[in-house]
Amino acid sequence: MMIKEYATLLVGAVDLDRTNCSQTREKLSLMKISAKIIFCLGVLVLASCDDDDHTAQLLGGGPGSSDPNNIAAGDGFCGPQDGSQALGQASFDSGQTTAKIDTDGNPLMEGHDPTWNPNTSGQVNGQPVNSAQYAYVVMSRDQMNASGVSFGDWASVTNPGNGKSVYARVEDRGPPGGTGEISQAAATAVGISYLNNSATIGNPSVIVQAYAGTAAIEGDCSAQLTSS
Repeated sequence: MMIKEYATLLVGAVDLDRTNCSQTREKLSLMKISAKIIFCLGVLVLASCDDDDHTAQLLGGGPGSSDPNNIAAGDGFCGPQDGSQALGQASFDSGQTTAKIDTDGNPLMEGHDPTWNPNTSGQVNGQPVNSAQYAYVVMSRDQMNASGVSFGDWASVTNPGNGKSVYARVEDRGPPGGTGEISQAAATAVGISYLNNSATIGNPSVIVQAYAGTAAIEGDCSAQLTSS
C-alpha cells in the first residue's frame, strides 16, 4: 500500500512539474513576443522621428512652377519671399562655368540620360525632386561643407549669355569639383536648350550662387525670376 501511495505521489509531482514547466515556457514565450513588439515599436518611432527631421531639412518651399511661362500652383519652388533681400550675400559662387543638365528625379528620363538617377539627394514631401518641375542646382559635398550650404537652401542660376536668372534650391549632390550642374527646369527658365540625353545645345555657361541657412524661407511666385 505504501508503494502505491508513493507511486501516486510521484506521478502527481511529475504532472505538476510538467504543468509548471509548460506555464514557464508560455510565460517566457510571451515575454519574448512582448520584447519583440516593444523593440519594433521603438524602431518605428525612431524611424518616424528621423523621417520628420529629414523632411523638415530638405523640404522645398512655395507653390508655382519653375517654368516662367507656365506658372501653376503646387509645381516648383518659385522664388523666396522678399526676393534677394531675404537671401543676403551668396555663400557660394561658382563663377562663370559650363552648364550641365541634371535630369535626376524625372522618371521620363530613364533610358535617355546615361547618368540618370531616379532619386535626388534632396526631397520634396518625401519624394525625389523632379528635374523637369523644379529649378534646382547640384553641389558637391566639399562645396557644401566649405560654404555651409545645406539641401533646401535657396540658390540662383544666371545665364550670362542672355542675362536671364532664376531662383532655385540646392537639391542634389554631385561629384567633387563639379560646378554648373542644374535641373531641366532651371535650364529652361534661363534659356538653355538641351537634347534628350541631357547634352546641352551649343556651349552655354551659367553662374550658380547659393545662400546658406535660407531653406526655411517660403516660396513666392511673384518673386520667381531674379532678372530677365
